[in-house]
Order: sequence, then structure tokens, then C-alpha cells
Amino acid sequence: MNRKVRKLLLHLGRSVKRSRWQGVPSTLLSAFPFSRQLQPLTSTPVSRPVSSQPSNLESILQSRAITTHFQPIVDLRTGSIIGYEALSRGPLDSPLHSPVSLFQAADTESLLTQLEDLCLDQALENAAVHQLDGLLFLNVNPVTLGKHARNFSAFLNRLRQQQLGPAHIVFELTERTAIQDFDLFRASISRCRHHQFTIAIDDAGAGYSSLQAIAELQPEYIKIDRSLIQNIQESNLKKALLSALVDCGHAIHAKLIAEGIETSAELAEIIRLGVDYGQGFFLARPATPPPPLAPECPQAIQVLQAQRHQEQTLSKTFGLTIGDITQYCPSVSAATLVCDLEDYLHDETIPGIVITENETPQGLLMKNRLYSQLGTQFGISLYYQRPVERIMDRQPLVVSADLPLEAVSQIAMSRHADHLYDLIIVVKDGALHGVVSIIHLLKNVTNLQIRRAFNANPLTGLPGNLIIEERLKNLIAEKNAFAVLYIDLDNFKAFNDKYGFERGDQALLHTARLLSSCLAEHCASSSRDFLGHIGGDDFVIITTQENALSLCQTICCQFDQEVNSLYLPEDLQQQHIRVLNRKGEEEVFPLMSLSIAVVHNQQETFGNYLEISELAASLKKKAKEMPGSSWCADRRTAAPLQAATS
Repeated sequence: MNRKVRKLLLHLGRSVKRSRWQGVPSTLLSAFPFSRQLQPLTSTPVSRPVSSQPSNLESILQSRAITTHFQPIVDLRTGSIIGYEALSRGPLDSPLHSPVSLFQAADTESLLTQLEDLCLDQALENAAVHQLDGLLFLNVNPVTLGKHARNFSAFLNRLRQQQLGPAHIVFELTERTAIQDFDLFRASISRCRHHQFTIAIDDAGAGYSSLQAIAELQPEYIKIDRSLIQNIQESNLKKALLSALVDCGHAIHAKLIAEGIETSAELAEIIRLGVDYGQGFFLARPATPPPPLAPECPQAIQVLQAQRHQEQTLSKTFGLTIGDITQYCPSVSAATLVCDLEDYLHDETIPGIVITENETPQGLLMKNRLYSQLGTQFGISLYYQRPVERIMDRQPLVVSADLPLEAVSQIAMSRHADHLYDLIIVVKDGALHGVVSIIHLLKNVTNLQIRRAFNANPLTGLPGNLIIEERLKNLIAEKNAFAVLYIDLDNFKAFNDKYGFERGDQALLHTARLLSSCLAEHCASSSRDFLGHIGGDDFVIITTQENALSLCQTICCQFDQEVNSLYLPEDLQQQHIRVLNRKGEEEVFPLMSLSIAVVHNQQETFGNYLEISELAASLKKKAKEMPGSSWCADRRTAAPLQAATS
């Protein structure tokens, strides 16, 4: 296991150990983070005891009376469907209709392999009948996977019969059967990947679902159990666990799929935390034939992604991390006697003391709470000559120095009232970095929000001129490699004149959401990503040189595909609009397009941001000379960048 993954796992373990939030199932903590005993090919567990149904089950197998429903899995960056999970059910009028009852009966009667083979056959057949696009997630247990891995020829033939290929199949491993031999199981997975199948870990639970197993097996997909997703917006523990799991998954290049999304609030929190894909009733219920997404979902996802990217952009711009506002706080070891803290007790500027071991925080002693304990009838005799560990708070709020200010504020304000005003301990690389009081935190958050509101574009909410200027100045001063995309909406004035200001504002908002979505999709791992709105129909993106041209291509192609939705059918048919100029004469204008100027510092060091603007203006002029959406990049580089059109 590499060092980065190990670090994430350790961090996650500490989060679980230290956690004191209530309302989380014990299984969530014991089997991290999910321990739902779901059976394969099911989305809605139903409790229905099955004692004796041999003839019924055998009849189902003989008659192949299995129905397959499909539930879409949605890309939470774009709102598009990337695949479907196949969910199997017994006959509608049978006591074995429920997938839970069905598979319990099969397990009891030792017919599990036969049932799973039938479910796989029916899933493949129905997927072919409905001509499903994208990935097909098939539930299997490790034993079944091992059987197929030893001899893929039969399964490959079944795929060919349905005109499907291994690249379309994701084996979703269920948790019902524990893995006893990891070496053998890894070999099975290796054979799966050799044949271009991919692997998903479902409900990370018993047997193979430990974090170490996920790190070692490195599945392509990790499905997050719905027990963690349910009401996640109300639980700081669930947020912390999911955030750590997102970091862990991305460290091993796995995509995360959130199951059981049932509300808009859950969707918003999941997107904010950076989960890749989603699945649940709020997006689409399982059905046959496969259902479409709820009509409002794609746009809602794009809006939420734009908000997320905007928050990240503004945080990066202002350097808004909790580590930037930390203050000094004394620290002592756990063995220090209370009586030895007398010098600190008389210092009115010190509200509390951090207890550390090898610079790692172990607890917190607030001065007011110490006074309360010492002030009891026997307080002095009980505690004054005792080690501080006897009365310290062993579960203080400890956060990483790189966390955004607002994220820490949300966590801190959700603490119990008795601890609301306790110091927030800030660590950097595991060591004590400082503390922040709740008052100091809220003052900085308030000032931040005021500054953002003052400097943001009033229409799109994106950073405006002052923030963009500050960002460019910082980049120039840092002397790191960067690329700046100046984006101009061509023929916008003509569109605005014909369709009115309200439709014009809609076009600008549409463009802002599109740019944000493309940036989030292509540059999710870059710390330099930035989107700003200069004003009017001009936008700016700051990214890495490696991402610049592919980002331009994506933006231009996507804009040209979506711009049609802004026009009336008759204008689309003619591919132009007619507008009266100031002289009352009718002029013809093409449909809107984008012109992008790409400026980078690969070969040249800029003295100030005005030099960047001047070069961008000349490049953008060249881009406007080409038809449709196009871009023109600075050619002063060892490998000349070419102007191009979508």
C-alpha cells in the first residue's frame, strides 16, 4: 500500500475513533462505513422470512421467472447517465418476489449459484433487448466471480450472444460471502481485468470491505452504502467519513458511486463533497424498460456543480483556510500536574491549553471548565495535585489546517451547546499548528462573505474583476506555470437586442454553468483552477498548461451543441438572426459562438497582469476570424499551439 493511501486510511480511522456525534448506526462504525446486509441485485430490501419454499424456488429456476429492473447511475458532474445497475426480482405474485427473500431461499437450499447464473443471463438478455448504452453493473458474490474468473469462455460467449463486450460490464461484488483467501481473490480480479472487465465494491462491508482491502484490491468503483448517504446533510460524522472515503478512493484512482440518494439535500451534500456518480430514487427509480432521469435532475446537478466550483474558486483566491487564522496556544503533556498550570491560569489571554504527545493533540483543557471543577467542594483535593489527563476533554474538535474556513464553521457550530465555545485545535501534518476561537472564526467568515459579495459578479455570482486581478497578480508573483483562457461570447449583443435582456441574462447564466461544469470535469485535480466573470459576455479561466487545450476543445464543442436551446425554431432553421441596427437597417448575425484566447507563461515571464490582457486581446481577435466556436493559443512555445475550431 502506498504512503498516501496509508495516510488517508489512518486519518479515517482517527476520525471514526474520535467521533462523538450521535445518531449513527453502530454498524457504520464497526464495519466502516457501511454494513447493510443487502443481497445481490436488489435496491429495496423487504423483510419477509423464508422458511421452506423449495418447490417454489425450483419452479422459478426451471421457468426462468426472473424479472430484471434497471436503475440509472448518473454522472454528478454532467447529469448524464453512465450506466445501469441490474436488479433482479422473483415473480410478482410469489412470496419470493422480494430479492431478499429470493436469495435467502437460494442460500438455504444451496441453489445460490444456479440463481445467480439465471439473474446474470436475464440481465444480459434484457440489457440487449433494451439496447442500453453505457456500463452494466452486475451483482455477483466472490465465489461466483472466482468461478467465472477460472473460465471466462462461457461467460464471454454469453456476452457475444447479446452483442455485448467485457468493457461494458462491471462486476459489482456483494457482501454476503466473505473472502477467505485474498491472494486467490486478487488473482481472480487480475483475470477479470485481463479480459477488460472492471470491478466495483458494493456496500463496503463484511469480508472484503475494510479500507485496507479496498486499497489493496483497488477497484475501479466503490459504491457508498445508503446508510451513509441518508440525511448526510444533518450529520457531521457522515460528512467527515464520506470526505475521507472520497480522498481515499481518488488516491487509488477509483470512482465513487453514492447509493440511495432520495432527497435534493442529500444530492447537494454529495456533490459538495466530490462524489463522482450517484444512484437513487431522487434521480430515477429502478424499472423495466430503463427509466429516464427525473426532468429536473440534469439542470440541478449542473447548478450544484457550479456552486461547488465557485466556492472552491473563491476559497483558493482568498486563501481561506483555517490554518491562516490560527492563534498561539500553550501545550503540555498529559502527565503535567494541574498545579503546574498556575502561570497559564493567571494569563487572561489564554482561554485553554492543548494536551499533546509528541506534538500530536490528545486533548483540550478549557480554563472555565477547569475552574468549575476546582470550585466544587472537594475539587482542589481531587484534582489540583493530579495529572491534567484526569480532567481534560479527550474528544476536542481537531481539524486540518488546509480545511476551508466555512467548512470548519459548519462543523464547529454543530457541536453540543456545552462545547460550542471550546477552542478549535488545528493540526498540520498531524502536529499542533495552533487554535482558533469560535468568535475569531465567525468574524473571519463574516468578513469573507462580505468581501465575496462585494467582489462577485451580481448576475452569475462568479468572482469579478477585482478578484480576477488579484488572482493573476498572485500567479505572476508565484512564478509557477499557468494558462489563462479569455472567453468571449460572440454575437451576444445581437441576441440580446432581439430576444431581450431577460433571455440575454439566461444565455450568460447558461454559459457560466457550462464553463464551470467543463472546468470541474477536466481539471478536478488541479489546485489552480479558477473561473471568473469579467463582465458582460467576457469570462476568464485559469488552469494548468496541460489542461488548457483539451479544456478549450470541450468548452467549444459543448457550447456549440447546447447553444441551439437558446433560439427559436425559425432562427435555428436559418442558422442566423435578423436585427435592426441603430440606423434602422436590418443586419444578419450568426448564432452565438465562443472565441477563446489562451495565454501561458511557458516561454515568457509576465511583469504584470496587463501584459497578459494585451496578449489575450490579440489572440482573441484571431479566434474571432474563424467560424463557429474556436480558440487561439500563444505560439511562443517549444511545441507551437495551433489555433483551432470546434
